[in-house]
Amino acid sequence: MTRSLTTGVARAALGVLACASIATGLPAAVPLLAGPALAQGAPGQDTTVTLDGVVLPLGPVILKAPKLELRGTSLSRDEARAALDPAGPAPWRTRLAKLSAREIVIPVLRVEQPAGGRVQVAVYHDVVARDVTAGRIGTLEAGGATLTVEGPGPDAAGAYGRLSAREIDLPGLARLFTEAGGPDAAPIRVYGGITAEDIALTGPDGAAFRIARIDARDLSGRPTTIPWGETARALADGAGPGAKAEGPERARMAGLAADLLDAVGLGGLEISGITLAAPGGGPKPKPVQASLARLTYAPDGVVKAEGLAVESPAGRVALKDLSLSGLSLKPVLEGLRRAAAGPLDPAEMRRYAPSLGTVAVRSLDVDLPAQGSETGSGPDPLQSSGPLRFAVRSGSLTMSEPRDGVPTASRLALDGFTCAVPPGTTAPVLSDLAGLGYTALDLSGQIDARWDEASREVTFRDVTLTGKDMGTARITGTIGGIGKEVFDPEPMVSSLALLGASAKSLGLTLENGGLFQRFVDQQAKAQSLKPEELQREYGTAAMLGIPAVLGGSPAAKALGQAVSRFVVKPGRLSVSATAKDPAGLGLMDFSTAPSPGKIFDRLNVDATAE
Repeated sequence: MTRSLTTGVARAALGVLACASIATGLPAAVPLLAGPALAQGAPGQDTTVTLDGVVLPLGPVILKAPKLELRGTSLSRDEARAALDPAGPAPWRTRLAKLSAREIVIPVLRVEQPAGGRVQVAVYHDVVARDVTAGRIGTLEAGGATLTVEGPGPDAAGAYGRLSAREIDLPGLARLFTEAGGPDAAPIRVYGGITAEDIALTGPDGAAFRIARIDARDLSGRPTTIPWGETARALADGAGPGAKAEGPERARMAGLAADLLDAVGLGGLEISGITLAAPGGGPKPKPVQASLARLTYAPDGVVKAEGLAVESPAGRVALKDLSLSGLSLKPVLEGLRRAAAGPLDPAEMRRYAPSLGTVAVRSLDVDLPAQGSETGSGPDPLQSSGPLRFAVRSGSLTMSEPRDGVPTASRLALDGFTCAVPPGTTAPVLSDLAGLGYTALDLSGQIDARWDEASREVTFRDVTLTGKDMGTARITGTIGGIGKEVFDPEPMVSSLALLGASAKSLGLTLENGGLFQRFVDQQAKAQSLKPEELQREYGTAAMLGIPAVLGGSPAAKALGQAVSRFVVKPGRLSVSATAKDPAGLGLMDFSTAPSPGKIFDRLNVDATAE
């Protein structure tokens, strides 16, 4: 997606949340602030006040309306003039609070906003506001809008279909756009709900982005240190083409962005029917198409995406749904404020990444064609790779207790990682499985680990991998000597801290589900033996060889016997080992031991076979 198209998408997504958007300028409702050119009308509840040729500058935004009518208003001519005169001495919010009408009609409204040396133009048509009381609108509708960018540079265009909003607080909007506040200012609910339909944006490279419908509710805002209008203009100029904010100006931009992001609140958002079609690049462009059926956001930090599909020359991806929970931008805001105070050390950046509780996916399907490095005579066989297709039934990653942006507790669960095992494949692992007679791979498992600062330990509570028609392997363990220095952003410090790690305990459980037997059958066939004969040979080797390598202690003999029983009659093998020294065994212990038996003697080992 090009930069201009990305900008257009942002303008659509925020702008149609109606009108308090910093990207599209001011809302279709803001024109109601306009104009001194009043037609004559007698005072009374049924008076119609007409505004002709309105041109109203509001900060960086200019509103132009050939005609505007206030129908069924009790305002006299002088009262209307005083309420809508841009040069009036009273604040906008005070004057708008006096505005009441049965409906306000604006046939055509043009909103112009400068951005990076160019002008973004939104032209709304058939705008009607109903039930306007004390500056608050019951419902607002517009038949649609067209979007263009004027000035030197690449062309970009777009359009909205029907737009509607309800429960709009015009005095509140005026406060946000024209008055300063701060972190302690009370939030203002400016919209009860907003809907936009049939949004279409086109970039200069021909990329087309469409949204069938956007629904948002309960949009609120807090007055920022400088008004929203000034903030929007500063950020737009700083992010425009050719803009290179540096030093103090860049720091100021970071502070403004943090203040504005922290000031916006949204009670819920749903976007449906998202599609993207891009022509692709290169000498032989190939189209790229993507679609998303539904995207939702809830104020508790839950984001859900449903029905994702991507088709491109690089492959195909389909995903039934993706959910993010516990999403928080608080670290990002802290990072922006920190950047406003002075340059950030790159090593600190990870501390300001968004925090995330759980990522979950369901029904992921990935299909990648064969790839190769193109040379003058065709694909380079040394760089090429075969096609790859895999799927995941479901998976989730939960992260918590972050330290300097790094989670110290996490759980990864995977159900049904599947892929085909083509006969004759040369891919690592898959070729070995094909030799054992497997035609498909189906894996599930989980990893559950946590770091405890007080004990300076990392505990692997559960590391399990299960393969269909293969078996299950489960590992538990504890690693000591892991202090907070391991999370230091400086790689040298964290690497040295890891040298002090020590192994305290390890547990291993193997359950045969078919993989071991297939291996035995394969080896027996190669050696012209019966499988049970080969198993007895392996069993004898384990019973005699393990104690010989590990020093012949009673524990070593018990381990050899347990492994021997498992080999002869595969079922379940359980082995647990605990360091006799409470501090565990460090790297130096392993590297300086004269033999494996010396290490084994420093462990309490228990082994059973069932």
